[in-house]
Amino acid sequence: MSGLRSGCRCFLAGCLLASVSPLLAETAMERLQKDAPNNWSKWGEDDQVGALNYLADESVLTGLKAVSKGRVFTLQIPMTSGSGPVFPGRIPTQHFMASDASVYAAGKADPLPGGIKYSDDAAFLYLQGTTHVDSLAHAWYGEQVYGGKSDQTTVHGHAHADVAQLGKKGIVGRAVLLDVGRHQNQSAPFRLPPNTCVDLKDLKETAEAQKVKINKRDILVIRTGSIARFWEEEPDAKWEAYTEPGLCYSKELVSWVDEMEIPMIASDNLAIEKVSQQIDGETMIIPLHGAFMRDLGVVLSEIWWLDDLAADSAKDGKYDFLLVAAPLKMEGGTGAPVNPVAIK
Repeated sequence: MSGLRSGCRCFLAGCLLASVSPLLAETAMERLQKDAPNNWSKWGEDDQVGALNYLADESVLTGLKAVSKGRVFTLQIPMTSGSGPVFPGRIPTQHFMASDASVYAAGKADPLPGGIKYSDDAAFLYLQGTTHVDSLAHAWYGEQVYGGKSDQTTVHGHAHADVAQLGKKGIVGRAVLLDVGRHQNQSAPFRLPPNTCVDLKDLKETAEAQKVKINKRDILVIRTGSIARFWEEEPDAKWEAYTEPGLCYSKELVSWVDEMEIPMIASDNLAIEKVSQQIDGETMIIPLHGAFMRDLGVVLSEIWWLDDLAADSAKDGKYDFLLVAAPLKMEGGTGAPVNPVAIK
């Protein structure tokens, strides 16, 4: 009987260990980033804007020096009700009219005193369902978000490193457009094919071909050309979130971004990086979100419209510009829409 009890205890202990072991097991991301650079505490224990701290007064003045023509490009995609490229699991913006000419025609409303009529509207949207900026606590691995804070700070709204902090800080500085799509494909529409991995060598070769220098604390804006496929009736290749071209993880890339003190990376795809990547024989989804956002505090901004800016830069050979952007101050938000402005 005592042996049976002992066996039961061992069996139950084994079950308990089996249930706990997945929580204790080291994840692929933890293995991958074990010796990678980390900026936690670099700007203080309670920092919430990460690498945007690099964008100080001097960076603003450097950005202003990149302006020579006064040409302005807005870089947000159109927000169309019920339609738009979104990451799987999200839905496009839904736009509704609360008041328009029909309410007056139907006798449901009267003009204001003096005769003025007006329209009013509302929208339901995923805050990352259009051109947007991610908060630094948007993606993580293990049980800690950027800065080493518990991932429990994300519950029912971000108590740490929400997107409103980035909106308060603002994003102003010299930006460099790296038109990798045009560099690697010289024929229209100058874009990368699906599943293309963009690595550090590609970025450097593109900058060299464009004769533009990437300086420390520059904002990187990467064009793949892919997002336009979403709106084309007969694209050269079907647009799909999981096959979009984008950055691919490497320790060299992560270290370079850290050494160059890059404050933000933006791109014309859904995730900055290639969504699904094979690393050391394992399939990993958005690993650079963990490396850049969670560990380095680098701000990521996605779904930019870059084709017009890229076409203009191809004509005049000028690939640096002043970038001004600020996400909406959604308190507790994991991301927020933005309409970035490039001034050449």
